[in-house]
Amino acid sequence: MSERASTGRSLLNQALRKLNHHRTTELYFVGYPKTGNTWVRYMLGQYVQLTCELPELPLFDATDRLGRCESFCVGPAMQFTHRPLLWRNQLTSDLNHRNVVHPFKDKRVVLLIRHPLDTLVSHWMQRKYQRVKGYDGALLEFLDDQVWGLEKYFRFYSLWFQNREHVRDFLLLRYEDLHAEPQKVFARLLDHLNIPLHEGRLVKAVTDANFESMKRIELAGAAPRYRSSGLKIFATGNRDNPDAFHVRRGKVDGFRDYLEAADIRRLMDVINQRLPPFFGYR
Repeated sequence: MSERASTGRSLLNQALRKLNHHRTTELYFVGYPKTGNTWVRYMLGQYVQLTCELPELPLFDATDRLGRCESFCVGPAMQFTHRPLLWRNQLTSDLNHRNVVHPFKDKRVVLLIRHPLDTLVSHWMQRKYQRVKGYDGALLEFLDDQVWGLEKYFRFYSLWFQNREHVRDFLLLRYEDLHAEPQKVFARLLDHLNIPLHEGRLVKAVTDANFESMKRIELAGAAPRYRSSGLKIFATGNRDNPDAFHVRRGKVDGFRDYLEAADIRRLMDVINQRLPPFFGYR
């Protein structure tokens, strides 16, 4: 086989795997980075592992050799994604219904959200100090940036608000609600996923996935790895810098520790004007 034919076949296989992956995924967790994606993934993985008696913690990223989404003894075949968010040169204006919501039109969706300032402060920390680099500017510059900042956040979530009925099934999962009542909110999530509720397994999954437990695992270097990439679930940076840890603070309203009062007032005014009240952050 010629090199060109081999390359063509490889590209075809990749395309087929990608198609199979999406076709066989029944439910997507969609959200901005730092809105609780890893937390929910880890907690749900703990529960499914206990329920299905699995030898390894599932992280809902694996596929078979044909690219089909991995499924378990309970719940739908699930994946977590930030699609279509990119962080090199994708501008706010690049986001539209066609690339944000339309790809999920036949799917069930759980939309993850967190207060915009907590989300973006945490994202800034990740990109500045953790393993995944990409931004060296100041926090206020980050918040105003068309690739990284608030306008892009508003655009992403406004599109979801306006078009949430265009997917097969929709649930909003707020970071703050899970933080305030983890067992109650996680039980509601399990019910939405049609996963049988077992009180003992629920309590253990929530406890094993709380901030202190995940922090200990990250500090010990014992975090589970994604089967799709081999990377650890926690993207730890310089271990001498407390801001370089993936499980960093887990604090609601933590943005107040990094912004001046005048900047907070200005930014909250913008949030009140731009983010739909549906999300509960006014």
